Amino acid sequence: MKKTFQTTVQIDGVGNSKEQAINKALGKIQQKVMSSYKGLILRIEPEDIRVVEAKETTYTERFLFFFFPRKRTTYKVVMEIDVNVFLLETDQIQFEKTEQPETFKTVILGNQTK
Repeated sequence: MKKTFQTTVQIDGVGNSKEQAINKALGKIQQKVMSSYKGLILRIEPEDIRVVEAKETTYTERFLFFFFPRKRTTYKVVMEIDVNVFLLETDQIQFEKTEQPETFKTVILGNQTK
């Protein structure tokens, strides 16, 4: 029912600062793991982080193509992260099936089990 494994995910992030780009990338770890594995994730522990690509792009931004020039910088980071994943396999949980008879109360109020 509980499964533990190690996997490598590649994530990327773009932001206006280095910290924002890294934070956006790290926020995608759970989404990346959930898209690959079926079940309920209990815990994700990062083991190792490798930076694959880190780019800083600087450009000049102008208002109406001529006025108020200012320098803008964006950061992009691509990382590979080795993670330990603790997964609860919901397919292996056996649920007891019961069927309630339909009454006037359930037709009007719906099936509200307590």
